[in-house]
Amino acid sequence: LCHASHMFGPSGGHSSSLIYGLSSKARCIAPVHAETEKDRFFVGSHGLNEENEIHLIEVDTQAGPGNISCISIFGHPHEIWAISPSHSDASLLFTCYNTGTDYKASLWRTPSSGQGQVQALEHVLELPGHAGAIRNVLWDTHVDDQVISLDENNVHVWQLSNGASEAKPVRTFGGLKNLLVGTLSPNHAHQMATAHEGTIKGWDFRQGTSTYTIEKAHAAVVRDLDFNPNRAYVLASAGDDMAVKYWDIRNTKEPLKVQSNAHHHWVWTVKHNKLHDQLVITSSSDNNVKLWNVPSISSALNSKDTHADEERHTLNKRIAEDMLLKTYEEHADSVYAVVWGASSRWVFASLSYDGCLVINEVPKEYVETLNY
Repeated sequence: LCHASHMFGPSGGHSSSLIYGLSSKARCIAPVHAETEKDRFFVGSHGLNEENEIHLIEVDTQAGPGNISCISIFGHPHEIWAISPSHSDASLLFTCYNTGTDYKASLWRTPSSGQGQVQALEHVLELPGHAGAIRNVLWDTHVDDQVISLDENNVHVWQLSNGASEAKPVRTFGGLKNLLVGTLSPNHAHQMATAHEGTIKGWDFRQGTSTYTIEKAHAAVVRDLDFNPNRAYVLASAGDDMAVKYWDIRNTKEPLKVQSNAHHHWVWTVKHNKLHDQLVITSSSDNNVKLWNVPSISSALNSKDTHADEERHTLNKRIAEDMLLKTYEEHADSVYAVVWGASSRWVFASLSYDGCLVINEVPKEYVETLNY
């Protein structure tokens, strides 16, 4: 099923969205990082006792009215909990899935060509030795062919070899209770952060040693973590206390900023824009997606170089203050994920549990202000 609302133009000049509907429940979406010409997203279905699918969605906002289309549909044998595409090979992706009796993490290759309604994925390998639910697999962008998987208790480091056809275990560490989420630092090799219940921990995964701990970072479960891509030590967290917080991991006694009641229910996702890190998107089980402007913790207002100072003075006063830019209300169910596109700096995609995928762009008035 695919339908689109009033489509936006390449500059984000209209406020409308593009909408794509899966015929089944869904909770995971990921940008195809290795595809840089157009924004593409993998979306996985979430049916325990049915055949599942991964839809490859392409979004084009570069010419005329925007367009959303399904490029391919791939069959997947089980309920999908996470999708993690390779950063260097657009045909490779990990999935974490529930077989009904246990959880598994497998690497798949999409076919280079094929006909038919649903194509078969090539199973490349499985990462063994996990306990309980497998949360995600993270591709290390600093070390070639290294991936990190997370289950309910531990972090596992793997080295892929022979064209990613084999996975060698490197080390396992953690010993945590109810580990839920982890993220790798884009700024520092071998550094990552995890969250279990309300606690955030930093790690050096060369040694498997903890580098910092933030006890009671949130008053309830921490659902997501995201490092600022342009400020080396800033980490965002989101939780069931409806708050979003920003931390300097060098001094974790108090957060740099707290957005209390950022949503009206649990906050499932927080993500920085990779180029304009003052732009932050969040999603929640209040069925909403929110676009925030948070220059106070961004590189836009914290850089010390002269060029950045000049840019700072060009910022419109309205955009130079921390504020909610827009609330997106297209969803009718819990929005479990929202991600930025890998190609366009302004496009983001959100996915609700009812299988509704919504594509939006940063509004034109903010694009013009930030487009320096």
